[in-house]
Amino acid sequence: MPPSPSARLLHDWLNTRLGDVSTLRSGPPEVNRLALALDPADLPPTLDADAVFLHRSHRLGDLVPHLSVLTSHDGFDAALTTGENWALARTLGWHDVTPLTSQSASGLLATAPQHDWPGLLAALEARLGGLDEVVAPAAFQPRLALVNAMRPELLDELAAKGAGVLVTGQLRRSALPRARELGLGVVALGHRRSELWGLRQLAGELQEAFPELACTVYGEA
Repeated sequence: MPPSPSARLLHDWLNTRLGDVSTLRSGPPEVNRLALALDPADLPPTLDADAVFLHRSHRLGDLVPHLSVLTSHDGFDAALTTGENWALARTLGWHDVTPLTSQSASGLLATAPQHDWPGLLAALEARLGGLDEVVAPAAFQPRLALVNAMRPELLDELAAKGAGVLVTGQLRRSALPRARELGLGVVALGHRRSELWGLRQLAGELQEAFPELACTVYGEA
């Protein structure tokens, strides 16, 4: 088995994947065990790890003082939640996937394999472990947009691009009247739920890249 990655190699791999990774604190030069969490509060009082990956680190304080701490916020959101998340599109079997060309949001346009609204909801719920809120479309069509925002003007843009369903993190009630006027369906996956999916996905990708690295995701309960 190859040796465990160095802290520097781990940083470089994460930065290539996410684009904005920072090392906030240096620990052991070799990383055998990596803890992944969305927030410092998700970490247990006693942590058996050599390094920690955090999505949000602003409340780190004096936790894990002797471990390497790596963090990514915007890059993680864009690549692994409701932005340009190619991994989620592959997992859900979406096809005809293209990046959303918009100055106001990050995301993907894709076609789902399901042929009706209940089927789409069931597929999303099975992969994400639940859904927060849904608004049924006037008439279902499988072309959808995975987007990290929900504003009336963005809904106009998505409808013009042929999307009939918006998949996002949180439902914005101020944009609901326009969604209904356009006949769009809306699926709010849940902000934290989509982040946890991304964290599990990242742990799986790391495990594949470094088979000798033990990855543990915290905060799922």
